[in-house]
Amino acid sequence: MNKDEKNKAGKLIRQERYAGSLERSFYVGDDLKQEDIKAHYENGVLKITMPKPAVKKAAVDEKSRIAIE
Repeated sequence: MNKDEKNKAGKLIRQERYAGSLERSFYVGDDLKQEDIKAHYENGVLKITMPKPAVKKAAVDEKSRIAIE
């Protein structure tokens, strides 16, 4: 919460700032382990690095193919 109050001359009378903690959680799936996820906080930026999940190729049935002529 930021709250600034100034008098008619523009001088600061009261200034408030909010300081507290914030917590967030995200579901990343069952395939990742805690050791696989790295986080780095620098200059007000949180960078989270995690491995990209392997893409599973779906088997294409012959029945689902359409012939193009």
